Amino acid sequence: MNRVQVVFAAAGLAVFLVFVATISAGAQTTGDGSSTSEDGTTRISQGTVTGASQSELDAVRQDVAEEEQLPDYSQVVDDTSDLRFDASGWKEGLTDELAHGGSYAASVAGAGDARFKLKIPTSGDYALFAWWPSNKSNSTAARFGVSTSSGTKWTTVDQSRDGGYWVQIGTYDMEAGDYYAVRVSNGSGSGRAIADAVALVRGVASPPPNHRAPADGGSLSPGVALDPDGATYSASSLSGRVKGRRLVRRGRWHIGTRYRLSPPAPCWAYVKEDCSCFTKIVLRRFKWVPDSPVLQFRYGHKVRSRSNLRRGDLVFFKEHGRGDPITHVGIFSGNGYILHASSYFNRVVNSEMKYIRGYYGARRIRPPR
Repeated sequence: MNRVQVVFAAAGLAVFLVFVATISAGAQTTGDGSSTSEDGTTRISQGTVTGASQSELDAVRQDVAEEEQLPDYSQVVDDTSDLRFDASGWKEGLTDELAHGGSYAASVAGAGDARFKLKIPTSGDYALFAWWPSNKSNSTAARFGVSTSSGTKWTTVDQSRDGGYWVQIGTYDMEAGDYYAVRVSNGSGSGRAIADAVALVRGVASPPPNHRAPADGGSLSPGVALDPDGATYSASSLSGRVKGRRLVRRGRWHIGTRYRLSPPAPCWAYVKEDCSCFTKIVLRRFKWVPDSPVLQFRYGHKVRSRSNLRRGDLVFFKEHGRGDPITHVGIFSGNGYILHASSYFNRVVNSEMKYIRGYYGARRIRPPR
């Protein structure tokens, strides 16, 4: 075989491999750099390059800029909140060390929905968080219904995991008023649905209220340890899930920090951060990692699949295809969300992972006790 034949054979093999990779990814690239999966989800590149059209970027950044002009707003409604929680037929007053405020309500067969009454000061986008104590007997498919400007939106949540801290349910366009805006139902999964507490905050770039866990304030009981980040846990609950929660809690302090590519710019905490600068800073109290998504993938232990993700895991993306380098990294925060410095939002946000294209894998780096 002469040299020309070898070149053409190699080129043909390369084209074939690219074709196979594209088919296996189940996505078709669109002209603006985004991609659409088989389930219709549009994924946008959010790492070292955005891949989004200028009109998309302008719309997103205008939304965030408008939110920044409004005063900060948050509201927490607990199962003990007078006249703001209704769970007729549910079993109330149950206690758990990782419940918000120490108590929660659980669904009972045949009962209606539990409801939380929220005050929405102005119409606009709000992030909704929920809190529950995780337990294997909890529902694997509890449903949260949120009243929006276009009707009730339902989200299914696995409450058998990710308990004992604020978990983002979604971001919604809500109408101003004071009404029962959130409902919880048992859904179709096994186990009982839990209604514990919800938190509403303004905008997509706002963290949940910095409440202590498992209860707000109070004195420490014997056998209870104080986390360096200000949360309290019993000695028996200091497990891998709590360690991951510490990373997420620390990462949330950075929400709203502006995006800036580094290098060439320096990695500057709380001022300008890109994706790997953000993860490096969050991890630095527990583990040194370099300011590079490619090199960070070499640390920790490999997570077998997306279904095995736990809070605090680093998640990596190859936004230009599996044959290209890793371009983006973030921290899994539970319920399909990740904390990350996004060039699309132009800041650190907690957003749904399914909208970021090119998931490549995850690594688990756990801080010490």
